Amino acid sequence: ELVVEEKGIYSIEKFLVSRRLMFWQVYLHKTVLAAEMILVKIIQRAKELISAGIEVKGATPAFDYFLQTERTATNLSNHLSMFCRLDDIDITASLKNWCFHSDKILADLSSFLTNRQLFKVKLQANPISTVEFEELRNKICLAKGVNKEESRYYIFKGEAVNTTYNSTDERINILFKDGSVKDISQVDNALIQQALSGPMKKFYLCYLSTV
Repeated sequence: ELVVEEKGIYSIEKFLVSRRLMFWQVYLHKTVLAAEMILVKIIQRAKELISAGIEVKGATPAFDYFLQTERTATNLSNHLSMFCRLDDIDITASLKNWCFHSDKILADLSSFLTNRQLFKVKLQANPISTVEFEELRNKICLAKGVNKEESRYYIFKGEAVNTTYNSTDERINILFKDGSVKDISQVDNALIQQALSGPMKKFYLCYLSTV
């Protein structure tokens, strides 16, 4: 386990707080969240079409492998090998091709991400109102000519979670001069107390911004 001398506690606290701020300001920023979720929806749609017998080809053998193949206990080694061949070029090239796919939803989503036309994201402390969600979904159905089942690719909601410090997952012990050892969240007057050890959750609504 990681153990830090008592004199280093402030450096650890600064690192943890900086990571917390970095997550909200960078990794969970609205723009990043929108781009990531559109990419998730694109791959979901591609795999859905493949399952229905519609051809969707990845631009490279590595990416195409993951579109066509489900992970099992017997092919895990091959999965890891193919994963190491992936990079952003595999994805970018595939999306550029899919902008012209016959499936309207896949083509739409691929065009949105390729052309940086990202969905609008609303972050808030409370769950998204069902009334607000339904109103936006109805507008999107009319604007895009899709049904409610298909609209899940144009509007969706979820939770963004950030934890400053999780003692069960990333335990950091502090070694005191008397030889005793305590978890950093149990140290008197420490910045990382139990209140900051719990997860901080925000609810998001992500939807097509043209409605």
